[in-house]
Amino acid sequence: MRTQPRRLSQLELACPLAAVPFLIFPSVLSALALVVLLVPWALRWRIYGRPTLRTPMDAAVLCLMLMVPASLWASALPEISLPKLLGIFLGVAFFYAVVNSVRSSQGLIWVWAALLVAFGVVISCLALVGTDWFTHKILPLGPIYERLPRLIHNIPGSLRGGFHPNEVGGALALLLPVSVAALLVGWSSNPGVDAGAITTVYPIASPALRARWARVLLSRKTLVVVAGLCSLLMAGVLVLTQSRSAYMGVAVGLIVLGAFRRRWILFLLPLLALVGLVLVWSLGAQSILDGLLMLDTTGTANGRFEVWQRAVYMLQDFPYTGVGLNTFPYVGDAMYPYFLLGPDARVPHAHNNLLQVAVDLGIPGLVAYLALLTTFFVCAWRVFRATKSTSIQLLTAGLFSGTLAHQVYGLSDAITLGAKPGFLLWIILGMVAALYTKRGVV
Repeated sequence: MRTQPRRLSQLELACPLAAVPFLIFPSVLSALALVVLLVPWALRWRIYGRPTLRTPMDAAVLCLMLMVPASLWASALPEISLPKLLGIFLGVAFFYAVVNSVRSSQGLIWVWAALLVAFGVVISCLALVGTDWFTHKILPLGPIYERLPRLIHNIPGSLRGGFHPNEVGGALALLLPVSVAALLVGWSSNPGVDAGAITTVYPIASPALRARWARVLLSRKTLVVVAGLCSLLMAGVLVLTQSRSAYMGVAVGLIVLGAFRRRWILFLLPLLALVGLVLVWSLGAQSILDGLLMLDTTGTANGRFEVWQRAVYMLQDFPYTGVGLNTFPYVGDAMYPYFLLGPDARVPHAHNNLLQVAVDLGIPGLVAYLALLTTFFVCAWRVFRATKSTSIQLLTAGLFSGTLAHQVYGLSDAITLGAKPGFLLWIILGMVAALYTKRGVV
């Protein structure tokens, strides 16, 4: 009986990871992948008498999930909405996998943190060989782009066959502060990372050998070197994306992360606001907006405002269910043509995270999403204040800052619910929920 929780925690890790390729790239095996996601739930019910541990975010998650079938019913193109639907299911599965695996083994919170950093490295490496780079945007990086190999082509749903640099930037804005927080954990005088996590996930060799490898992998030097290299890689690829929204998000996220350790860093925010006012005074508000919000098609902020206006029109006409997951470009072209962008424009999303959630799931879905984010930030703050562990404080600060950076990015761009990197946000939500249920004592 004592081995059952450990094996279950291993399944909590393995099942969602195994389902990732079949749900973010839908195929005939997607139905089997959904069944795989249900295996830990069934085993938990058998062992503990309940399918999952309760969290403060359950009500918001439940309301959000109730709006998903309503949105699918309202969709004029169910086959287009289905991939996003599967992506949301995958994200929720990751959320509860994190919560319940940490319940079985407290040290697994660090395994999930390592997975987030590893996903950031994977995204960065794939981006280097498969992104449709902006050759002329902000920085003169053309010679660098020319030297990068192009190994990935014909990505489904891509306009030019590769990854969109803005979406890559949005994903890295979510993960880079977490990687920097891991670096700060290594720099702290007493990281206090639980080596039992490694021995739980990898039940191989002798206990003594596992413990020795765990101590090596989680030592201060190893954490500093690995987290530092991962952070540099992600930061370098972030610069290559030339995503203004991601730049702003990461800047705010890193300032807030630093403020968790040194409160005086908060004074940088008023300083940045003062610099912004000076720029607006000297250059003019219109030129600043054109530089920050320009669309590739028009090159002016007016094009972005037109997209937001069309999203508001959709929300006014479909307030309760939205227009359906992933149907924004099709409904926009058919019912709300663009004048500045042209009648043939295929704008993929609303270029605002909150507007996109409302368009996808209606006003009830937006309320549930806002409740989920609000609960997340409150729980993260309470964990940070309650725990006495420096490493947990830094990790919580990184999760808080990464999510904040992602939401700042979402003010002028969006990674839609159910998009391919969308499950990473659910992992972060689940980590904070797990820490909160443990009251930060890990």
